[in-house]
Amino acid sequence: MMMKVYVEGIRSLLYYVGMCEDKAKICEDAKEKLTYQGIIDVLIPIAKGYVTDRAFEVCSHGVQVYGGYGYIRDYPMEQLLRDCRITMIYEGTNGIQAMDLLGRKLGLNKGKPMMDLLGEIQKSIAMAKDAQGLEGLAAKLEEIVNKLGEVALHMGMTAMSPKVMNAFAFAHPFMEVCGDVVMAWMLLWRAAIASKKLGNGAKKKDVAFYQGQIKSAEFFIYSILPITFGKMKAILATNGAAIEIAEDSFGG
Repeated sequence: MMMKVYVEGIRSLLYYVGMCEDKAKICEDAKEKLTYQGIIDVLIPIAKGYVTDRAFEVCSHGVQVYGGYGYIRDYPMEQLLRDCRITMIYEGTNGIQAMDLLGRKLGLNKGKPMMDLLGEIQKSIAMAKDAQGLEGLAAKLEEIVNKLGEVALHMGMTAMSPKVMNAFAFAHPFMEVCGDVVMAWMLLWRAAIASKKLGNGAKKKDVAFYQGQIKSAEFFIYSILPITFGKMKAILATNGAAIEIAEDSFGG
């Protein structure tokens, strides 16, 4: 299930960024073009940093599923794991991507792109609220989206304060919680479409697939988002241990 939900959510995110790229290129309204470009800019560090972190995790789970065979070259998993690891370093390491999200993208155009992104998520939440059986999932996502807004404001204010280094010590956890919320958004969006398809009498061969989309959203929102809430609590505390520790304290 961990592999399933991340693969589905990651694919949807990358397709969504591609769609925004297309719309930014072809739309004639200058304001609309800037809106799409802003959403792309905010999502780039997530689509690169968060996605490759989770992709490596998916491959690691794949090795585990194979057991000892997953570690040997008779099967492709060991190569997939090795090949996937470099993606976390390509095009700016994921630590750099996280700092880009915090330092450049969060406050871009006075925070408008981030607000536009949250607005797009709210559209999918509204869509899910109208889908039979998804009301609880929509409410859970709405709760954490509101919390993300609080966390983003806290991080932005901390980054502009004398505790700027504390904020950047939590840049990667901040990228993670943003990514978790985006994954939940993508999965709930997929579930809402699947629910509509099932309600309209889906073909028998497609029923299990659509039901699986709903279960993916359910699994992620009920099993992974509670961990995200814990990460958000840690970010809001912004403990300074990583900044305050003396270099000599790292000795054995």
